[in-house]
Amino acid sequence: MRITKRTLPKIAAYVREGRVVVFDTETTGCSSWDEICQIAAAEYVGGKLTRTFNLYICPTCRMNPWAEAVHGLSMEFLQENGAAPPEAMQRFFEFVGQNAMLVAHNATFDLRMLNNECEKFGLLFAPEGLETCDTLALSRKLRPDLESHALARLIDCLGVDGVNSHDALDDALACAGVLFKLLEQYQEMSNPA
Repeated sequence: MRITKRTLPKIAAYVREGRVVVFDTETTGCSSWDEICQIAAAEYVGGKLTRTFNLYICPTCRMNPWAEAVHGLSMEFLQENGAAPPEAMQRFFEFVGQNAMLVAHNATFDLRMLNNECEKFGLLFAPEGLETCDTLALSRKLRPDLESHALARLIDCLGVDGVNSHDALDDALACAGVLFKLLEQYQEMSNPA
């Protein structure tokens, strides 16, 4: 969903009252032939954390050395602990389900990697009632005063509990904290006392 003055109240209401799934991926790199090697998500219903999902995936391509340096996931670890990509994606899609807002920080990247994965392994991900929200775009819209909208920077300047550790579950939970804090600030700006 594009972040506009018209969509902000809808996003805020959805996060406050609906079902939100905040997710993150770690990948073997950033190109179209790279793959997801960890996917994690946190489900919130009515603004409360209800469950989490975390899965390592054994990629079928090589690991870019700089990607491994960022997230610390080696091919050896993934071969021992990772699920096959089609099985992993299916389990993630079951977790997401239908009728939810799917949220990520820099969602364009994570959604592109999901689409690439689906294409590569012949999977379909088209749940009914799925909206998307990008906390990167949201922070740029609501906090244009900030010099950086990187997740780690937002965690610090918004006072969010959490870390940007490049572990997908840590980052999904931190992203959720950023989402809630940004929308809290939006509500305060919309309804000054």
